[in-house]
Amino acid sequence: MRFVLVSGNKHKAQEFESILRLAGCASELRCIEAKDTAECGVTYYQNAYRKADAGLAVWHQATVSREDIVVADDSGLELPEFGGIPGVYSARFTYGGMPGRLGLALFLHDHEVMTTPANFICWIIAFVPWTSACIAARGVVHGTVSWSPRGLGGFGYDPLFIPTGHAVTFGEMDSKLKDSISHRAVAIQELWSSIEARMRL
Repeated sequence: MRFVLVSGNKHKAQEFESILRLAGCASELRCIEAKDTAECGVTYYQNAYRKADAGLAVWHQATVSREDIVVADDSGLELPEFGGIPGVYSARFTYGGMPGRLGLALFLHDHEVMTTPANFICWIIAFVPWTSACIAARGVVHGTVSWSPRGLGGFGYDPLFIPTGHAVTFGEMDSKLKDSISHRAVAIQELWSSIEARMRL
């Protein structure tokens, strides 16, 4: 079995591969890029579906095995006390001319908020050729974010996010631990359970 990840983000690809390995998924991973995958949807599901669908079209033009599973995801960080920002726009969030986590840190600083509740959310869409099925999986991790980034690990908003039950950010956390509890890990584990269930039919 092979997962075909539709993504040009090397950090995401490395994390996806690590999570699959830690979850005991007997599979290999290959990455492809596809055109027309701009994240223009208003939900994570829409963005993930758009990317997976575009990737499926590209993959069908190449040598494709009935065991290949084309997958794509979309994820974001949500601050409930601030209307859920940056949410589905996390990858494109800016504030005060600063992008991503730097902009969010500045936003919290300007609002005199040292720390606030946050949720990391991931949606994965998978097309499973041998069942003609489209499987959706969702992962959520609760925690808090701080305006002061900590740690050099991970990517994106990881240095700001402290998962519930831990004292360190994803950016400070051991990569194996992060890859076993992250929002993407939860979604991939749910996806794998659904795939295994279909394999037993």
